[in-house]
Amino acid sequence: MISTIKKMFKEGRDFVKAGNLEKADEKFDMCIAQLAEATLRGVTEIEGSSVDLWKSRVWVAIEKSGLLPD
Repeated sequence: MISTIKKMFKEGRDFVKAGNLEKADEKFDMCIAQLAEATLRGVTEIEGSSVDLWKSRVWVAIEKSGLLPD
């Protein structure tokens, strides 16, 4: 499950670029769930990057795309 974070993150960004924010939100939510699971299991690196870096990437993507509630 963890090995797909890069793919899901890219798909989320692609949905943002296409203007499909609902699908982007779903993909980013899935990224968050995987990162939470990895954190709970003590995983520190996913696909060559630290879990904390992935968390930052996802947060910035969510923030930039306007998916945060007001």
